[in-house]
Amino acid sequence: MQSHPLSIVWQCGLDVSAYLALGQQIEVGEQACPECGQRLGGWGGYWRWLRGPGTARLWIRRQRCALCRRSHAVLPDFLLEHRLDEVQVIGQALVLSISTGLGMRPIAERLGVPMTTARDWRRRFQVNALVLATLLVALAVRLDPAPVLLSGTDHEHAALEALGASWQRARTRFGGGVPELWCFWSLISGGRALGTNRSPPYAPRTGVDWMVLIR
Repeated sequence: MQSHPLSIVWQCGLDVSAYLALGQQIEVGEQACPECGQRLGGWGGYWRWLRGPGTARLWIRRQRCALCRRSHAVLPDFLLEHRLDEVQVIGQALVLSISTGLGMRPIAERLGVPMTTARDWRRRFQVNALVLATLLVALAVRLDPAPVLLSGTDHEHAALEALGASWQRARTRFGGGVPELWCFWSLISGGRALGTNRSPPYAPRTGVDWMVLIR
């Protein structure tokens, strides 16, 4: 039985305003099929909403594998799968909630998102925190075999620290080709960092395979 198609996260290199300005002229470059590794060809695209200072629509490219005959959405790295807001906004909410103990209502007001949305981000992160921390530590160690020392007193703090450690080691190893922290999180998770039923594929995307993602 075939699995469901996966989104592909593209290391965009553009900020949101530049991406929006290009509209349907956005080019995502050559991508590989997540199922068989073959080169994908263009297959149109679709509009989706992005919440921000002003809610806007942006164009998401689709590409198709001639061998598997399946199409895949190519998301810019400032997005997560099935999330309306930028990954940086989601990350800010998580840090404010986990590290400062601020309630979700004032966080949501500060970031301009519904309280129920911010609360869902925190709950999803909390459910996945132990798995996230474990996979991110594995990624950090593959990037640099030195021990990863976590001071977090719970799984959520540990997951944030492990994310920071893996990002810093990626920056040390690959340099400026590594995007900022939250785009990095989207990139290495395939956009599924807050997925509901699949573990983000952090560990396999290391070494040579992972370097392919750093354009």
